[in-house]
Amino acid sequence: MKPLADYSFIKGVNYGIKDDETALRDLGYAKRVGLNSVRLWLSYKAWENEGQPYLDRLVHFTRLCHSQGFSLVPILFNGNGMDAAILESDFLPRGEAFARAVVDCMKDEPGLLMYDVMNEPSCTDLIFKAPSEEIKAALYEKIWRFVRHFCQYIKSLDPINAITVGNFLATDLETSADLVDVLSYHDYSPTLKGVRAMAELALSVSKKYGKPVINNETCCIARANPYDLVIETLNSYGIPWYIFNLMIDGYWNDVHGLFYPDGTVRDTAAIAAIMGCYRNRNLDTIIPEKPNRERHAFMALERLQKLLSDCADAFEYGGFDVIELLEVCEFMANLLESGQMVPMQVPPTARIYAWRKMEHPPVLEIKNFAYQLARQLKESCHIL
Repeated sequence: MKPLADYSFIKGVNYGIKDDETALRDLGYAKRVGLNSVRLWLSYKAWENEGQPYLDRLVHFTRLCHSQGFSLVPILFNGNGMDAAILESDFLPRGEAFARAVVDCMKDEPGLLMYDVMNEPSCTDLIFKAPSEEIKAALYEKIWRFVRHFCQYIKSLDPINAITVGNFLATDLETSADLVDVLSYHDYSPTLKGVRAMAELALSVSKKYGKPVINNETCCIARANPYDLVIETLNSYGIPWYIFNLMIDGYWNDVHGLFYPDGTVRDTAAIAAIMGCYRNRNLDTIIPEKPNRERHAFMALERLQKLLSDCADAFEYGGFDVIELLEVCEFMANLLESGQMVPMQVPPTARIYAWRKMEHPPVLEIKNFAYQLARQLKESCHIL
């Protein structure tokens, strides 16, 4: 796609090439919540090993995405785990051959949004573990020379479609700002102040060069960079974004991702933010939930007390009504969950649903769980 002045319509995710059945399933989840673009990694080594079949899969996946309403941003080179050899002049013929192959097969695809020349050029152990400042400076020079060369080379092969560089930080933007059509940065700042600072820096570079800016990688649970807060903040600045990443699977499944393979989600606040609905964080307007306003907390506790008192003198649990106990547990759990009064990493109802599926549920464990819920409910509703 030729460069645009405004990419604010983009709501993207980082994702990888999958088989058709899996891709259609996953993109279906993404489409359901309003996502519309995919950013994916390519590999020059994979292309060198596989040849044309590698490119055929890329084109097929691009067309599949386009058919589902998703544009595509292929990333040609990757700074993470960078091999120092690619920075030397004798790599250029290999790198150019790969770039030419990708451009030749992609330049006429209507699903192509832009080329990402390199992901996070400065996020590499070559820099992080450099033994001296002099060596680090020399490496930076080589890295940016590489990036700038391929920005110019790809543009020479395809002067129509837009290019960008997925910079590690907003502070890297100016290294290629004069060559790209779209400015891109990544941000995993752990506080709102940091997210805002990076957004404002990116916008200042955007204004200076007269080019649009996007954040094409952000959001990570383990970096105190929450999906809902980041999305809300970037939207407030008018900066389009690509979340890392779409699915809760693979190596990063415990810190990244929106959807489980069955279509359920980890964090409904993230989904709400994608759709433009944000959590209230204003102490002046927050109205705390009152789960016991209609005395339902009392009702749940009374049901539990009656159920447990019926077997108070029994030394065995043979006649104990486990089904009813699980009903009471769910009654209490629903009050606590809907009132946002319990951690939701493993929702109490998840345990209840699992026990219901068992032929012989662990009665004593469930009873102890019921006591815990009762204590939480009393404390949350200020019941003595």
